[in-house]
Amino acid sequence: MVANKAAGKILGKSMESVLIKLSGEFLCNTEGFDHTRLKNFAEQIKKLATNYKIGIVIGGGNFFRASKQGKQLKMQQPNADSVGMLATVMNGIILQDILKQVNLESVVLSAFLIDSIVPRINQILIDSALNENKIIIFVGGTGNPFFTTDTNAVLRALQIGAKQVWKATKVDGVYSADPVIDKKAKKFKDIKYAKVLENNLRIIDPTATTLAAGNNVKIRVFNVFETDALLKVSKDMNFGSTIS
Repeated sequence: MVANKAAGKILGKSMESVLIKLSGEFLCNTEGFDHTRLKNFAEQIKKLATNYKIGIVIGGGNFFRASKQGKQLKMQQPNADSVGMLATVMNGIILQDILKQVNLESVVLSAFLIDSIVPRINQILIDSALNENKIIIFVGGTGNPFFTTDTNAVLRALQIGAKQVWKATKVDGVYSADPVIDKKAKKFKDIKYAKVLENNLRIIDPTATTLAAGNNVKIRVFNVFETDALLKVSKDMNFGSTIS
């Protein structure tokens, strides 16, 4: 029996759900896809799966980003967003295979019809995967243009019953300004949704922040490139920043 089939039955305990929002850029280094990094990520997921039911929203920026390549090509945003959503499908399939390499079962669910490759998202499939303790990889964004993967992450968190979104990024938390540009930027350990919106802190999309606030979903922001970052964020509330 693979690891995560048995996970939810340990001492009959109820397992918390968590949604991990992962940037597409994490999959790659300067030379291409980084198997060592991805294998380590999968091993961390395997450990987490003993205590959590896990959903993952994967981005597609390593293949195509509407705000970058789309603008370079002077594309209409709906078309550029569609290309970006298709990019997440490729990353989802790659991530599923990496998880399988460490003996973890997962299912890839798409926001739009592409059923010859992966099934379309619906609540019945989500509930079935959760009951079987499978990792759920959500691809295709929301299925609509003009929405970010941040918003999609909060949406999928609600669908799996998660009260936390872990935004795994290259920044180690929420700052008062871009810490790369402003060396005096202040890091917040804890910050309220309202303050993020009032100060237009772009670490997370405003639509996502509003949706999270309305449903009391905490957003944890942390540097996923740090060693064992997923394990640290699961154990230490002081790791990264928390929006609540």
